[in-house]
Amino acid sequence: MKNLIQQIKLLETINQKNIKDKKFLLEKEKNIEIYYAPFDYINSKAKIVIVGITPGLQQMLQSYEVINQGKSLKEVKDLSSFKGSMRTGLIKYLDELKINDILKIKSCESLFNKNSKYLHTTSLVKYPVFDKGKNYSGANILKKEILLDFIEKNFLEELKTLKKSIIIPLGNTVSSTIEYLNNKYDLKLRCFLKGFPHPSGANARKNIQFKENKRNMKILLRNK
Repeated sequence: MKNLIQQIKLLETINQKNIKDKKFLLEKEKNIEIYYAPFDYINSKAKIVIVGITPGLQQMLQSYEVINQGKSLKEVKDLSSFKGSMRTGLIKYLDELKINDILKIKSCESLFNKNSKYLHTTSLVKYPVFDKGKNYSGANILKKEILLDFIEKNFLEELKTLKKSIIIPLGNTVSSTIEYLNNKYDLKLRCFLKGFPHPSGANARKNIQFKENKRNMKILLRNK
């Protein structure tokens, strides 16, 4: 991927047209396209792993800008992960589960700055996926061969590396996919918080889902 990073550094302007260029297209099957973005950094010593479905176009644009400015792959993760209200909601849930106490920090807010050494953010498909040119929602992810193959070749290895960490899936699609991998490959994940809601403002049931699963998640964390 070094060649692709170099190509990003050579871009004079960062915009949708420039980044969704065929030189950054990794795989394509029917309407599904996977483009490269510099989300390769893995914090192998992380205690918390937060997993989304796939980066969207805005995260892709921001990641290209960060690399274009000469910054590192780690800085891409630090500067592009869960911005705005979604981060606020995520921190609220993590602190309600007392994950800050487990890590001996004041609040999980600091995972996104001074205590980022404890955090690894990733996605089932770590590079941006587009369906008919739009951000892929995660629909039928295990039935899409191109994506399942990518997940089993890439995300599975991350999961094996970090299987002793607290695994936080953002939403039902991520939960069910990790559960599928856990069962198929007998990963024996120690602390997989199945049922954790996606903190997006578009998720109207997020608070209900969190409340429904809070007790089971706290039991898992207590027994970690």
